[in-house]
Amino acid sequence: MSSPFWRHYRTLVSQGIQAELADLERLVSPVLFALTTLLLFAFAIGDVEPALRVHIYLAETFLTALFALQINFSRLFEPDRQDRVFDLMRTYPVDHTAWFLAKYTLVLAMGSATLGPTLGFAAFVNQSPSQPLFSWVVVGVAAMALAGLAALGVLLSAMTLKANARQILYPLLYFPLATPVLLAAVQSSQLYLSSGQITADVRAWLGLLLGFDVIYITLGALLFTELVDES
Repeated sequence: MSSPFWRHYRTLVSQGIQAELADLERLVSPVLFALTTLLLFAFAIGDVEPALRVHIYLAETFLTALFALQINFSRLFEPDRQDRVFDLMRTYPVDHTAWFLAKYTLVLAMGSATLGPTLGFAAFVNQSPSQPLFSWVVVGVAAMALAGLAALGVLLSAMTLKANARQILYPLLYFPLATPVLLAAVQSSQLYLSSGQITADVRAWLGLLLGFDVIYITLGALLFTELVDES
């Protein structure tokens, strides 16, 4: 028999998926935003030297994905705020760690649905015969970056849920804390695409990225309960 923790987790994930599927615009709008932004980058930059193509590809991809993910984060607790669902959830015997992990799972799913098309389309518009850009290693690095950014997004969304200046406070907290994750992801991807192999420098940046992922996921799981109780 499953424990109450996993029952709460499965129930919250199921309800979250139903809420997302009930409004497909929540899934489509981040993807459309990302593809439109990449098209603007492609037409604005035009032809570039092959040596710069990798740098432009990674800058476009991670910057576009970062802003597209903000659409998901900004709507994360919208279903919970309707009809005082969030306040009611706090009074129920729901494991808050399960609540955090359920929200984290939903963000990972929505973020992956945005990140996949973004990586593929960015590689397509920047592709050159002499230098292929799409790589499963870069996809893995982007997934690691998403893991850290998602945990940070859930934590800060809960922290600023009832703040009067939420639209200002959230980005002021999020973007500085997201910088180390993005820096490690971009540097490791750039070094891999330039050399074509996982060198010691790539491993070092990946280790830094993994470290921030662990920190943000751990902090999210530990602090979410306190944030929910005090919000």
